[in-house]
Amino acid sequence: MPTEQELKNEMFKLREILENKEKEVVTIKKKIGDIEKQLTMGQPKLAAPIPEMESATSEESVSEEESAPPEAPIPEIETAPVKPQPRQRTILQKLPTSGTSQITARETQFECPNCGSHYNAEVEDKTKILYVVGAGNRIYAKKHRCMNCGNEWA
Repeated sequence: MPTEQELKNEMFKLREILENKEKEVVTIKKKIGDIEKQLTMGQPKLAAPIPEMESATSEESVSEEESAPPEAPIPEIETAPVKPQPRQRTILQKLPTSGTSQITARETQFECPNCGSHYNAEVEDKTKILYVVGAGNRIYAKKHRCMNCGNEWA
C-alpha cells in the first residue's frame, strides 16, 4: 500500500507531464497554422484572368442602382398547414356479383395502406402457421388483400 507522500509525489509528476503535453499541443497548433498560411499563399494563380460580364450600357446600371431602394429583410409569414386531400376510393376491378364466384371480397373497415381502398378480402397467410389440429390440419393466420391494387398486409 503506497503511503500518502508517495501518492502526492506521483500526482505531482503526473501534473508536470500534463503541463508538458499541453505545451506540446500549443506548439503543434502553431505549426499547423503556419503550414495553412503557407498553403493559402502558395496556391497557383490562373494563367489568364476570367473576363467579367459587362452590362449593356453603364448608364442603365447607374440609373438602376440609384432608383433601387435598399433591400429590407422580407418577414416570414406563417400560414395555416395544408390539409392533405382524402384519397379517392375507386374500385378499378369489376367483380362478379352472381353465380358461383369464389371471390369473397367486401367493403370492410380495413384500409389498404397502398391505395386507401376499403374493398378487400381476408385470405389465409400460408407463411404463418398458428397451430396444427388433429392429424395435420393446419390453422393459418389471416391477411388482407386489396381488391383494388392487389397489395397484401397483415
